[in-house]
Amino acid sequence: MKKLFSFLILAVISPLSAQELNLVEKNAPEKVTFAQPFTLSYGVRYTPDYQVQVDKESFSRDFEIQTQSVQQDSPGTTTFNFTVLPFTLGKSTFTVTFLLTQNGKTAATLEEPLYITVSPAKTFNDKNFREIRAPKIPAGWLTWLLAALAALAFVAVVYAWRKKMQEKSLSVHQEPEDTRPAQEIALSKIDALLNSGLWEQQQYKLFYITLSDILREYLWRRFQIDASADTSAELLRRVKHIPAMPPLLFTLRNFLTSGDLVKFAKAVPEEEVRNKDVQILRTIIRETSPEEMLPAAQEAEK
Repeated sequence: MKKLFSFLILAVISPLSAQELNLVEKNAPEKVTFAQPFTLSYGVRYTPDYQVQVDKESFSRDFEIQTQSVQQDSPGTTTFNFTVLPFTLGKSTFTVTFLLTQNGKTAATLEEPLYITVSPAKTFNDKNFREIRAPKIPAGWLTWLLAALAALAFVAVVYAWRKKMQEKSLSVHQEPEDTRPAQEIALSKIDALLNSGLWEQQQYKLFYITLSDILREYLWRRFQIDASADTSAELLRRVKHIPAMPPLLFTLRNFLTSGDLVKFAKAVPEEEVRNKDVQILRTIIRETSPEEMLPAAQEAEK
């Protein structure tokens, strides 16, 4: 049975550079079986004005990539998924290098090694196993030559097929962009979070990280404010100039403080506190939405 581990790397609470590329989540096994496919998942956070891609030349020759897909989670967050085949026994290293690019130029790189143990596949181990057919030796050199040519032809066909399938599987398909209004997207994500089961599973830290990301994504979609890497204090300074926001700054500060206590101080919030924070976020979205969008936003909140 494979043993999986998952860890979440939080963004450092300090002012970041204009070109940022960080790994925030990785899901990968510690042990795999030889020639048996396994899955990997990497969550990457970066400056939304840039693009992130995988350097295919960084893949180890000890592994073969069967499939690769990309999921755009938010303007500054992307998840890369891989299906991989291991072809070397023992301890090995699978490395993925991410490239942050803009206009064809590389602004930053992120190299993420994975140390993994590849165990042998199960084989037939019966010492009494024996061949029941009588040995048959081909007669003459012509038979050997034909057999060799047939084997070479078979290898060539298999190689061409595998190369074609690998090129096809590595093609990345971006998911279509969500064109709904910013407030509609944010309110639907709040509902999805409440129905995700994270709170019932006592995943409070992940719950508040997602709740905070909904706010930051809303600010980007609605006002083009990139707060994906801001601390709570930096975010408050950024949004105080937004119309209709000044009266909400005090409640927004309470919302951010509550989330920081859960994410960084490992506080365990009561359900009443969670409901209050969710309602604060709904209120901020409603009060900062265009007036013509308010009826739709209020209906979505219900």
